[in-house]
Amino acid sequence: MSAPAPGDRVAYAAAFLKNTGQFTGSGPQRRGTFAKVWESNPDFGRVKWDDFEANAPALALHWGEDYVTDAREHGQLVHIKNIAKVGSARFALTCAGA
Repeated sequence: MSAPAPGDRVAYAAAFLKNTGQFTGSGPQRRGTFAKVWESNPDFGRVKWDDFEANAPALALHWGEDYVTDAREHGQLVHIKNIAKVGSARFALTCAGA
């Protein structure tokens, strides 16, 4: 499986949501823009999530302001296999079909 291209709209992959039990809540609704593959490890990518600013205060409390500054500029790190291009087969699989 290849990484999404920079600028692609992404969401969590259906298999990831199923495996983590996220059938409701914000996880299945989360969308973002793929920024780039992480230089340090190509298994990970940077995603600029649409809801980042709403989550930034909690992220700062948990991970620190330096994390929020880095994530705001570059996107948050996500394992490539856990995301899918919106509209792709990996995105569209239902829990019943996964």
